Amino acid sequence: MRTTRLLATVALVVLGGPLAVAAGPGPAAAREDPPTLPPMQVVVLVDESGSLSDDDVKREREAARTIAFSVLAPRSEVSVVGFGSSNGPGQSAVNVVCKPTVLDGEQARNLLAGCVSKLHRRTSDEGDDTDHAAALQQALSVVEAGDAGHKKIVFLLTDGRLDVSNSSSYGDTAERRNDAARADATRTLDELAQKKAQVWPLGFGSVDVAALQGFARGRSCTPAAGDPRERVVSDSSKLTAAVAEAFSSAACVKYEPIPPVKLPRNGSAELRGTIPAIASEASILVYKRDERVQVEYWAPGATKPAPEAGGTNFEFAGQSTDLETVKISDPVPGEWTIRLSSADVPADEVMATVVYQAAVRTYLTVNPPQPEPGQQVDVEMQVWARKRAITDRAALSGLNFSASMAGAGFEPGRIALADGDGDGTFTGKVTVPAAATGDLAFTGQVTGIGIGGDTRVLNTTVQAGGNAVQGSIRFDVNRAAGHPGSEITGQVAVSNDSGAPVRLRLIVADPSPGTVLTVDPPLLEAAAGDSQMPFTLRVGADTAEDTISATLRLVRDDDPSVVIAERLFAAEITPVPSWPYRNRWWLLGAAVLLVIGLAVLAVRWRARNEALKVQGLTVRLFAAGTLRDELPAPDGNRRALRFTVHEDFSGPSLQPAEARDAEAYEVRRAGSGIVFAAPGKPRGPLGLGVSKPVRDQLSVVVTDGGDTDESVPQAFDSPFVGSPASVPIPGPRSESEPESYPPPQDPYASDPFGAPTTPFGNGSAPADASPAGGSGFEDLNNPFR
Repeated sequence: MRTTRLLATVALVVLGGPLAVAAGPGPAAAREDPPTLPPMQVVVLVDESGSLSDDDVKREREAARTIAFSVLAPRSEVSVVGFGSSNGPGQSAVNVVCKPTVLDGEQARNLLAGCVSKLHRRTSDEGDDTDHAAALQQALSVVEAGDAGHKKIVFLLTDGRLDVSNSSSYGDTAERRNDAARADATRTLDELAQKKAQVWPLGFGSVDVAALQGFARGRSCTPAAGDPRERVVSDSSKLTAAVAEAFSSAACVKYEPIPPVKLPRNGSAELRGTIPAIASEASILVYKRDERVQVEYWAPGATKPAPEAGGTNFEFAGQSTDLETVKISDPVPGEWTIRLSSADVPADEVMATVVYQAAVRTYLTVNPPQPEPGQQVDVEMQVWARKRAITDRAALSGLNFSASMAGAGFEPGRIALADGDGDGTFTGKVTVPAAATGDLAFTGQVTGIGIGGDTRVLNTTVQAGGNAVQGSIRFDVNRAAGHPGSEITGQVAVSNDSGAPVRLRLIVADPSPGTVLTVDPPLLEAAAGDSQMPFTLRVGADTAEDTISATLRLVRDDDPSVVIAERLFAAEITPVPSWPYRNRWWLLGAAVLLVIGLAVLAVRWRARNEALKVQGLTVRLFAAGTLRDELPAPDGNRRALRFTVHEDFSGPSLQPAEARDAEAYEVRRAGSGIVFAAPGKPRGPLGLGVSKPVRDQLSVVVTDGGDTDESVPQAFDSPFVGSPASVPIPGPRSESEPESYPPPQDPYASDPFGAPTTPFGNGSAPADASPAGGSGFEDLNNPFR
């Protein structure tokens, strides 16, 4: 398990020049020239023969502009050549409509956009047959005259049908002429392959696919992309896909098509595409279909369109054509918005494509820096773009890392690399052969779609005699980022075979601009044998909030030129986190506890609220032991059952009380019981099923859940009912006796509440139940009394 990473964004940097162990490494990586994209040489051959229709040639023009606008690398060169045949005097098989043009600014791209418009379907007077041999020979001459360091790609836009039957320069008969032209074309294709040029045939019109296949040549820039092959282009989406595949193979350019939208007449529409953070150069190609459509490009979060915001340099091209583009250097990463507007332009579908590439630098290190024969070496690689290490797994997934070791006395061998920790650093191990002598060379290479690949060579020598003191620098943890004030802890592991203690020093060397780093302790003493000593690397408070780099080096204190071990690293420094962020876990815990507490309170409040509802209670009115009326509590959330005892000619009854009724009785719940209040009197406890006097010979009983003895008929005294005035039913039990029920066979003679001991027991009135001089129940509202 590798334990020597500093941060997830650590870049382990060793220079490509010779490494003199006694003098330490060369200049810091921060002083190297910034990486750039490899320039390209692009030749576009466009079939103008009569076997194609006008619409086919129009789509070829669109393809030629798409190809020209997809070239991102500065100092790249683009040529566009139309071709037909030379069948007589005044005719030329090829027509260089756009001479080799170096893409060094906006004017050059606009020049290409204009000259492509000269492509047209030829007439018979212009030579309208198809001479592929002449077109390919023109491409070869351009490639040979170009810079040998450029990546070279030839696009052949044609229907695939070679026809020079009318060109006398190839022979005396039509058959011999076509055979000779095919042979010439094959020889030229092979020469282009020898020049390491790719040839991509793109089919338009009525395509001879078998013939088209024979034109493909070359090898891909990365295993992640396929080698050149034929592609039939039947519409714009297939054009974009074919050009994307070709540039991905030839120059590792990445294409991200944006789904089309409908642009209405006299209206507007928006397209959105993402430029990733690793992109150092990007282009946005807009297929607007009509040159009158206006386009604006808005960077993420920008308040003004490009070129006011979004990058360091913008090159616009093709604004007066149906395909326009903007090339952006150092683009602001994120989602860009493309706004299109039309004025009196027919409604049509518009689309766009984001094209990008990252200029990268590969960093390679080996440990120990000067190995012995037979010793195992740790090899680590990382790739950087835009001054920072690429650690995003999605971006790394399409990249290919490879490494190898070569030297005197053994055959070169490959080193397997893997990103085991998922932090963007690819690692591997290799054992130096026992027969190795002299120089060693470690080579690291990264390729992939979306980056300009890079190769780095690290040179060192085999250690002839054993080094008495060897060591390594190990960091304790991996971190994704640091900030001013951060501390990075680690250990120095030393193997001291000298037989005596050795005084060593840790130094910070070659810091990048704005970097403030200190190491504590700077002095270490390694005892004889194996030892481990802790250290702390501190990021100064004044360190710039940017990508920083430096070298942590372990040297002999008495001779700093003797390097025992070193570790080169880089880290992205971000602002100091705010107090809430630093204490986020405590705050989160407090928030969780608060939520739990509130939830408990809410449950308790709800339970208490439910317990206080009077729903389910029933007030029963008795007169001289006879049930006269019942009043159930209304459904809902009411906490009080308020009622009045009303008496009229029909007898006493219970009525719901009005809000301001001063003569109202009130029943409320209290725990498992109830409280009762008479008008003008305080509340007091009352047991369920216990009678409570309210007036002369009148009492009430409160029950819960509507409990009644269904076997007892509830008869009421009424002048309108042809039955006895009242049916005696059991009276309520007293407040002092327990509930007792007699046998059910005589329900009309039994009291479901037990033996009456209340003032109304046995149907008799209390001593003070009637006014002086009276007896029994007196109806004050009876007009016949």
